[in-house]
Amino acid sequence: MDKVEVKVKKCAKGFDLPVPNNSGEIGEFYIDEYIESLAGKVNVAGSSSSFSENEKFVSLCRATETHFKKQWKEGGGNEQKILERQTKAIIGMADHVNYFKDIIEKYLDENHLLKYPFPKYYKNLTDGIFHEVWGLAGISPWMDMAESSSAKIIGDRIYFMIGGKMVLQMQKISPERFSALKKALLLLTPEISQASSNIEILMHSGERVTIYDSPLTKPGQHIMVFRKYIVEKYTLDEQAKRGTVPFEAIKMLESLAKVGFNILFCGAVRTGKTTMLTIFEMLEDPELEGVMIETNAEIPLHSLMAHSPIMQLIADGDSLGSIAKQLMRSDGDYIICGEARDGNMLGLMVDIANRGTRHCKSTVHLTDVADLPYDIANMIVNDRGGSLSHTIIKVAKSFHYVFEFIQLKDRSKKRLKGIYEIRYDHKNYRISIHQILKYDFKNDNWTFDFSIGEDKDAIARQENHKLFLSFKNELQKLSVKYPMKGEKVAVPFYSK
Repeated sequence: MDKVEVKVKKCAKGFDLPVPNNSGEIGEFYIDEYIESLAGKVNVAGSSSSFSENEKFVSLCRATETHFKKQWKEGGGNEQKILERQTKAIIGMADHVNYFKDIIEKYLDENHLLKYPFPKYYKNLTDGIFHEVWGLAGISPWMDMAESSSAKIIGDRIYFMIGGKMVLQMQKISPERFSALKKALLLLTPEISQASSNIEILMHSGERVTIYDSPLTKPGQHIMVFRKYIVEKYTLDEQAKRGTVPFEAIKMLESLAKVGFNILFCGAVRTGKTTMLTIFEMLEDPELEGVMIETNAEIPLHSLMAHSPIMQLIADGDSLGSIAKQLMRSDGDYIICGEARDGNMLGLMVDIANRGTRHCKSTVHLTDVADLPYDIANMIVNDRGGSLSHTIIKVAKSFHYVFEFIQLKDRSKKRLKGIYEIRYDHKNYRISIHQILKYDFKNDNWTFDFSIGEDKDAIARQENHKLFLSFKNELQKLSVKYPMKGEKVAVPFYSK
């Protein structure tokens, strides 16, 4: 192969890197001579061994990228196909990840570079080159951390959630690599503009990515947040092992989940709301027809409940209006909302529940349970109009139980803070909130109160009275064994 003259430029540390020629193309060069030249300059500069190895690794990544870009361009018509492969590889599609890793492995082998040094946060050299050039860059090690629920890029800094805290990592990400990663992630969602300052993307492997960019962020401080569910088993027993719910209450919770009440799961972000909603849904009668609505496809019911007739829809507040009437007339026995973010979604839930629909479930980011009927009604009226006082009553009648979740100081630990029954007195138009389970922060345990409204018995007789009696019996036994102290009933200001 004839040598081609390559123009070079000086980088910040004094290394020569390939740059485009006058035609805009990167010239061909010999990788071994280039890296040997680079290594010599490292020694002359007096840099430490660890630093020189990292710089040589980065240069090898750039050389590998240059080599394959030239090959694909010469192949003619392959560039778009390669771009699609890269996008699918980034979001975690195994076949496409393996495609890149296979060609990198072959390239390294042919050039006797398989033993070349690489940063210790990558699994091997091939893995490192793939992620630096076409993959997730410094975020990739987090993907293999089974117990870490989130990672963040802020500017050039990378953080992983470890032991309940965000820990700064040694690897960095350049503004150029951040932009390339953002661009690649967005290729599968052409309806979202690259210029959008607030973007949410769901990866094939289940991770959710939120991107914040200018003008929402400070100059040079763009943000990318990665979140994943670390729960492998969606069971109450698994949640009890993690300390999220009490072991003693598993039988009570199972019975409550199966009766058919409409339940809200509330709390701040990363408190386990969606996990518990999924567990309760998996305890449902598998023959019932359900409709699940999400703004992002996060809950894999199609695999967790593969034999159940559950329709899964993706819709935000804007698109929900166009399908609301169809949903109201659908054959679904119940509705599930992965995350009710606005008044339109909450209004749809209330409308369906007020028709007498049971087994409905939703998560909300509200945290004050006593004000929950008012806050939900206020969101509905703001988005859809109507009477606030009338909507408050509709909300109180629609949802029967509320589960409140929190994070402890160690952010990796979640707790079920309380279970509340919303009770509506039709005679006196009175709304009251009755707490039946309370978390004790001091002793890290739970107490219970035996209190069940007459309307809940009436609902259970229409759904599953046998399981309701089991729930009632378990709650009574727990209330005797672990009695709740202090205030148990709240009559909110908006109650008539």
